[in-house]
This record gives sequence, C-alpha cells and structure tokens, in this order.
Amino acid sequence: MSLLPRLAFALVLAVLVGGGLMIYDQKRGAEWVVSPEAIAAAKAEGKMGVENDRGSVTVLPIRSETADVLPFKWMLAGVAAGAVTFVATRRRA
Repeated sequence: MSLLPRLAFALVLAVLVGGGLMIYDQKRGAEWVVSPEAIAAAKAEGKMGVENDRGSVTVLPIRSETADVLPFKWMLAGVAAGAVTFVATRRRA
C-alpha cells in the first residue's frame, strides 16, 4: 500500500474513532454531573429539582469538572487510532 492511501485510511479512521467517542460521551452525559434534562424531568414530575443520595436538591445544572478535558480526550483517541492504523498498514519487507 502506498503512502497516500495509507494516510487517507488513517485519517478516516482517526475521525471515526474521535467522533464515535464524542458521540458516546455525549449520549451518556459525561459533560454533566446534573444535566438540564434531569432537572427538567424532575420539575415535570412536580419536584423542586433533582435529589441526590444525601438528601439535598439540585435546581441548577452542574457541569462536570472534567468537561473541559473531553475534547482533548476525543482528539488523542483519534490521533492514536490513526497512528496505529498508519503503522499497521505499512509494507513489510
């Protein structure tokens, strides 16, 4: 396999892995400790907010402490997948 197809394949795979990890984290709500949707659902049930295990009630969304690091995590996973793919597709002598 020549250089250009290897680079293209590695780039496509890097984008897929990074994007897939981003979608996975967004689906599971990794950005929020208490999400706005959870508060809206609790208010729709007639509650003041979301109750935690200690008995306190949260009425405003709380963002996760690691939310700012998530884009770097996605990027590094994509770069790692692309690098592994690029090295794995080399022609062996």
